[in-house]
Amino acid sequence: MWVPQFACPDCCGDLDDRDLDRRTCGRCARHYTYREGVWRFLPPGREADIDRFARQYRLIREREGYRVSSPDYYRRLPNVPLDDPHAHEWRLRKESFAHLLRNVLAYGRSSMRILDAGAGCGWMSHRLAALGHHLTAVDALDDGVDGLGASCHYIVGFIRVQADFDALPFAPHQFDLVVFNDSLHYAPDIGATLAHARRMLAPGGTLVVMDSPMFDTFATLSEAAQRLALRTRFVRSRGPLRSRIEQRLAWLRMHRAPAAFGLWIAQ
Repeated sequence: MWVPQFACPDCCGDLDDRDLDRRTCGRCARHYTYREGVWRFLPPGREADIDRFARQYRLIREREGYRVSSPDYYRRLPNVPLDDPHAHEWRLRKESFAHLLRNVLAYGRSSMRILDAGAGCGWMSHRLAALGHHLTAVDALDDGVDGLGASCHYIVGFIRVQADFDALPFAPHQFDLVVFNDSLHYAPDIGATLAHARRMLAPGGTLVVMDSPMFDTFATLSEAAQRLALRTRFVRSRGPLRSRIEQRLAWLRMHRAPAAFGLWIAQ
């Protein structure tokens, strides 16, 4: 399994890799550990913030019917039963994933180094790793249902890293593809987050924002792309009929264009 070269998320210093389950920064002497199958790279003080957020997030996800724990359920994602309470949303995500395979991965190398930024339960990393790609899944949550902990259910393994978007613990220029999978809208400063992710790309690499609801985000992405000298295009996912009807009703209620979903691709 390919392992990315780590760097200190605090000072960007090189890490000593002599220990299998620990990395030590040669510049600031900070330690980072490998526990329960996950590399732990949250900055100091962030764990308490993440714990508070995670408690609220779990309550919301449980109330909305997202929190399931069947191994088979995870292994089938993005495919879900027709009676799943969020089947229409997963059909939209399945369509976007198909766009990713067709519009990005079909023209790349047969085995790409991919950073799944905001991986959640890791379903996309699992799917892409099964296709032979080298996956590194990053998320701030290590929850066993919605976060990186759920990756224990998958048959095909991949690298799991607990870290923040804006403090990625990697040396630059080593990923062929960085994908924000339904996650970029959580970033407090989208432009800064994209700039940081751009530094992770190897020459000729691709940056993808997938299924973040696009309202005013298009303008922010366009401005960021111009600053980073990236060429962009958008592949829209329309989803099932129910999703299209809901978007139309939202437009009638709010008198503005509904959110657009799909792939924003920058190279």
